[in-house]
Amino acid sequence: MPGVVVTTGAVAGPSSPARAPSSTFFAAGQAERGPTTAPALVNSFSQFVDLFGNRTTYSTLYDHLKTYFSEGGTRAYVVRTVGPAATTGALAAALQDRNLTPDDTLTVSASSPGAWSATISVKVLDGAGDDTFRIQVFKSGVLVEDHTNLHSPQEAVTKINARSNYIRLADAASATAAPDNNPAVVGPLTLAAGTDDRASITATHYVNSLAVFEKGLGDGAVAIPGIGPSVHAGLVAHADANNRLALLCALENADSATLIGLATDLNAQRAGLFAPWVRVPDEFGGQRTISPEGFVAAARAKAHERVGPWQAAAGEISKATYVTAPDEALTVAAADELDDSQVNVIRTVAGTVRLYGWKSTSADTDNWMFLTGADVVNRVVVEAEKQLEQYVFGVIDSAGHLLATIRGTLIGIVLPMATAGGLFARRDTDGTALDPGYSVTTDETINPVSSLALNQVLAKVGIRVAPTAALVELDVTKAAVTAAL
Repeated sequence: MPGVVVTTGAVAGPSSPARAPSSTFFAAGQAERGPTTAPALVNSFSQFVDLFGNRTTYSTLYDHLKTYFSEGGTRAYVVRTVGPAATTGALAAALQDRNLTPDDTLTVSASSPGAWSATISVKVLDGAGDDTFRIQVFKSGVLVEDHTNLHSPQEAVTKINARSNYIRLADAASATAAPDNNPAVVGPLTLAAGTDDRASITATHYVNSLAVFEKGLGDGAVAIPGIGPSVHAGLVAHADANNRLALLCALENADSATLIGLATDLNAQRAGLFAPWVRVPDEFGGQRTISPEGFVAAARAKAHERVGPWQAAAGEISKATYVTAPDEALTVAAADELDDSQVNVIRTVAGTVRLYGWKSTSADTDNWMFLTGADVVNRVVVEAEKQLEQYVFGVIDSAGHLLATIRGTLIGIVLPMATAGGLFARRDTDGTALDPGYSVTTDETINPVSSLALNQVLAKVGIRVAPTAALVELDVTKAAVTAAL
């Protein structure tokens, strides 16, 4: 099939991504309300609350997004998970039109499933202009939306469905001639309660929710916060298929043996396991314990935005301003044991909470020890797919212009990374550069005429990701004042 196909691999020994918006957090979970079949882009915590509602007793998704934005995250896609028998509340009867013998003109339902719809009521008023009307939406008796200057049922459907966080309208096809097919003044009328069928939600439903985060949304970090090992395989599969990182957690209070076993069993280059859980304010003067994914996603977002995807989201850059403490204070020995086993720990260091590890769970530690390797590769793949799309169905000319243009485009992706220090140049003993940390090939060595005759162009990009200074050793020697140093 025509298109752009990118494959990735690792080269051992001497060999060889681009800095761009890769800091996105993809999160699925339960919420009071909100979209269940499409991803919702939120750029602030207030936007999340507008769409998904307030904190619930049965989910920590609210706290994770609060943590993410409070700790410096700036962009998230969120989807709500509901059970298979979830229902959407609605008005018991359609709104009637203004005819002497009224006909149904508009049906009104909640914007998403759940019992929350019983808090919603609607009111129809005359509009300010001739033959216009207005629909107001109330939540728990408080006016939250006011849709004015509506001229017809069809216009109301189009405008309100595009703008409302609370209701959806459908044209009931009134047979009355305009403008008397407009809804009559009425209300407020309260919607019936729906259900989110929480009791039926399984790990499969959570993982299936990830499907709305389709590949075109780009790279980033994905999580199903707080659910634990039952969704690990689904998250890893999603990350591999969509060039993202999977942020994983164990269940609360998991011991070291459990954590080490999970990390060993995963063996995934695009997945990191993080522990312990963390404490965050509950907005009532107390604290609440949540899994670490929201905090980790924020640390990663800061690393990408301040430096680039080659920057580990650990250490100084991850210093918490909202998270108050790890739920378990690990000893140095316990933290070292977990780190050696590829479990990334959260610790209090120099009086501040920090993420103190950025390892993948891959067994191939020569190539994929740190998540920076996967992040950089993901960034290059996503950007290459985006930028090379313009050359699909381009003319493969005998002078090699198309091949040269493709090579220039790919260099344009990796060169800024190398210039910023994200790729590691190879030098000889005299310090002379042997390569800039990347290579891009599109010439006849991989595109012979026999291959071009098949209407395909091949390109090869090699990158050498800059290593991470995970350990700094300092040797201090005391000398007498008369001794040479």
